[in-house]
Amino acid sequence: MEETGEMMHWIFKREGMESADFPVCCSYGPVSWEDPFKWQGVILGPSGSPYEDGVFFLSIDLPKEYPSKPPHIKFLTKIFHPNIDEDGTIYIDILEEEQWKPIQTIETVLLSICSLLVDPEPVGYYNTSCFLYLNYWDEYTHQAREWTRKYAMEALQDLDQDSAEI
Repeated sequence: MEETGEMMHWIFKREGMESADFPVCCSYGPVSWEDPFKWQGVILGPSGSPYEDGVFFLSIDLPKEYPSKPPHIKFLTKIFHPNIDEDGTIYIDILEEEQWKPIQTIETVLLSICSLLVDPEPVGYYNTSCFLYLNYWDEYTHQAREWTRKYAMEALQDLDQDSAEI
C-alpha cells in the first residue's frame, strides 16, 4: 500500500494501518502520514462500567526506539479513574519500560486500557479516585459517572448540536 506516492512507513504496517480492522471498543491512527511517531486514539467506555457511553480521546507518542521502548499514552479527555491521573497519565504496568514487551502494539495496549476501565488496579493512594475506589465504592462510581457525563459525553452532544446547525 502506498501513501502519497511513497512506500508506507514500517510503523504503519506494523500497527495494521493497511487493513484498519479495529476492535469494537477502540480506534487509533496517525495524526498525519508524515509523522509515524505521533498518533491519536479513541476508547469507547465499556458497557457495565461507570464510563459507559463515554468517548475518550488519547494522545499516543511513539519514541524513536519503538517498538523496543513503550509508547507514551495519555488521556486527553478527563476521566476519574484509580489508574489515571488528572493530567491523563496512565499507570499500567505494560507501559512501564521494564515491563514493556516489543511484541505489543498500540492495539494491544489500548485493549489493556479498555480492560483497565472495567477492572481498575489501584496500587496506592496517588489520587482521590484510588482512595474512593478502595474505601468508598459508591462515591467512586458516582464520581466516575459524573466525570464521564461531563467530559466524555457532553462534548460529543455539543458537537452533534453544532453539526446539526450547519
